[in-house]
Amino acid sequence: MKFDFDTWIDRRGTASFKWDANGTYYGRDDVIPMWVADMDFPCAPAVVDAVKRRAEHPIYGYGIRQQPYYDAVMGWLKRRHGFEVKQEHLAFAPPGVIYAMYVLLRLITEPGDKVMIPMPNYDPLFGMVQESGRTLVETPLVWREGRFTFDFVDLETKAANGVKALLLSSPHNPTGRVWTREELRTLADICLRHDIFMMVDEIHCDFVPKEHPHVTFGTLGEDVLKRSMICYSANKGFNLGGLGMATVVLADGVLRERFNGEMLAAQTRLDNIFGIEALIAAYNEGEEWLDAAIDYVSENKRHLERVLRERIPEIRMIPSEGTYLAWLDCGALGLRGKELEHFMVQKAGVAFCAGYEFGEAGECFVRINLACPRCILDEALRRIERAVKARRG
Repeated sequence: MKFDFDTWIDRRGTASFKWDANGTYYGRDDVIPMWVADMDFPCAPAVVDAVKRRAEHPIYGYGIRQQPYYDAVMGWLKRRHGFEVKQEHLAFAPPGVIYAMYVLLRLITEPGDKVMIPMPNYDPLFGMVQESGRTLVETPLVWREGRFTFDFVDLETKAANGVKALLLSSPHNPTGRVWTREELRTLADICLRHDIFMMVDEIHCDFVPKEHPHVTFGTLGEDVLKRSMICYSANKGFNLGGLGMATVVLADGVLRERFNGEMLAAQTRLDNIFGIEALIAAYNEGEEWLDAAIDYVSENKRHLERVLRERIPEIRMIPSEGTYLAWLDCGALGLRGKELEHFMVQKAGVAFCAGYEFGEAGECFVRINLACPRCILDEALRRIERAVKARRG
């Protein structure tokens, strides 16, 4: 089946966070938005058809998960990721992955407890640590052999100093690293030695090319599974962000009951009726579309790297192994932090996620979303090239 990823579909006027909030966030409506991590592609036809069928029923009352939902989740994790999860280990958080992690963080730690995060990282992860009154412990990623990886010496040293929990994004947001089994097992062993609970955000796990297979935390061993929370969602891989669904794997039965109790107390256990149908269709019938989308974005990555190398050498793309995001090193522009953000928005007319939002290590970087038609990427690159040429003088 041929899927059209080249045609631009105008999302303006649809209450799109990505396209209709630019004036609010960036002070101008004419920027090209490449910041929010959703796709400018139409969803998989099977997903669209499933939502349409449900919409034709004229009553939109409360929804519940039934066995086809569980079967779709478990089937997908086994087929796509080699993880045979037990149904009784599943929990759900309709608001999404970040809400699920925030709830569990408050269950397993107390105010003042130390929580470690590899940096740079997705800002809501370390934001939830700070907002909940926990103590953020940063461990830096290091550049080694052409890619970012963990500093295991630093990790071990800090882990031994009373850290209670580790928060990890896998694949990594913003750098696009797809961690290897060896890296993850070494990280997990450090946490196990120091009795650190592991909370893993795998929301981007479906969007990885075959040459960089994702290793889900759930396959590292029973010892790891018992001391971890793993969060999945169809939101990134299938562009369902507006439907707010998250699957949580918690093998610890006592902790899972406490987590479910929090969901019940907050009245957040009932799923979006359209999200239910969308997830089932995505996992059961959307794999061909997903593979095609990954191939298209992979070519966008190659195109971006080529254009930067040949026409805008001041900006360097960090190799992105997975996700539809890329981490761009803009250090050669001589700008950092808010100055770099101002240059991109006001001079180039392109809105990226500013690197400083991911921590101090991101001051000279921006994060770009490449899940867009190539014509949008090319227009953004033309604008950036003009702005950089003007800066060169």
